[in-house]
Amino acid sequence: MRLAYVSVLVLGCGHDASHTDPDASIPSIDAPSMPVTCGRTLAADGARHIVISRPYSTTGAATTLFEVLSVSAAGDVTRAATPVTFDMHRTNFGTIAFTPDGKIGLAAQEDGTLGVFALAADGTPTVIDPGFGMGTFYADRIVVDPNGDFAYILDGNTRANGGGIYAVRIGCDGTPTSLGLVAAGSTPGGLVLDGARALVAAGSMLDSATGADAELLSWPGGTLMPTVTSGADAFGDDDAIVGGFAMTSDKTALLVGDTNSFSGTGNRVAVVTVGATTVAPANVLAAIADPESIQTSPFGNVAIVTTADGDAIHVLDDGGTNHAWRIRGLLAYTSGNPMQPGDTTAIVRGALNGHVFVSELSSIRHVVFHDDGSVVDVGALQFGDGLDQILGAIGITP
Repeated sequence: MRLAYVSVLVLGCGHDASHTDPDASIPSIDAPSMPVTCGRTLAADGARHIVISRPYSTTGAATTLFEVLSVSAAGDVTRAATPVTFDMHRTNFGTIAFTPDGKIGLAAQEDGTLGVFALAADGTPTVIDPGFGMGTFYADRIVVDPNGDFAYILDGNTRANGGGIYAVRIGCDGTPTSLGLVAAGSTPGGLVLDGARALVAAGSMLDSATGADAELLSWPGGTLMPTVTSGADAFGDDDAIVGGFAMTSDKTALLVGDTNSFSGTGNRVAVVTVGATTVAPANVLAAIADPESIQTSPFGNVAIVTTADGDAIHVLDDGGTNHAWRIRGLLAYTSGNPMQPGDTTAIVRGALNGHVFVSELSSIRHVVFHDDGSVVDVGALQFGDGLDQILGAIGITP
């Protein structure tokens, strides 16, 4: 079975992977933003590739394997008769990020490094750097800037141990260059970029108010330091470990999952109202076990939440009283009940806008948001039996 892990992104306390002197002063970048030079544009809409990690051998030993799969223009996922694979460092879970042209991929790896690779048009992979940034940051999550010239690295340590958001320049050939700390923070666990602003889930960011664990930042981009515009106490306590994190397509709400199994409060999803310049707590949806990943519909206020510990995929919407968010129920499974559904990746443009792919124990499930508010399970690609068929991190080219 897929091996359980304990998340270390605790709001209010960081993980043990310190990479700096705890007493050191951690500077932030305040130099002018580097100019955009690579001119990366979105690839033509159509066929895509999924990259997924394969973190176990036939004996259950840790491996460094990744596999490339094809996604047709209709959304069908296929494996090559001889799987297309490559090696970087081990990656057990997470989301693999890509530049807008789909040519460069980046994975946050188990040892805190970035694995950086290139994909040719036919999906042929080339490793650019199998383990970038050792000792510079401890990568938990990666968000690529919309222009594709920068990757922002979330380091989930406490502030004293180097926690915050780091910038990495993605060279035109994919070569990464560390640019340092953009925003110091404590245990950041999620980041959404939205033009000149950003939304973050963290124990604190920069000079945010005590107790705020969802922050709205003014985001100048590049390597310029952001500033805090507003903060919200999403859960009403400091017990959360950030799991899934997503903003609705109309940009009015932020959904934050709490995967902490030891707090005594139970797992839950917080809903934060998002305004032009403010964020505020709305409500908390309880009894959602291990909300590891959240995806929102491009067509309305509907979301799915995967629960690896609970073997379930929940559907949420804003159909409650006065449009309050609620748990609609479980997804109607048409390809068998999910087994440890974890990380997800989505297509957010073109003919397949709203198609989501879920990394499960040993399969990739395909789920589709429709414009009538429905959410449909359209099937799953099975990898087969054996420990070496367990799946981990997943990402799809834009």
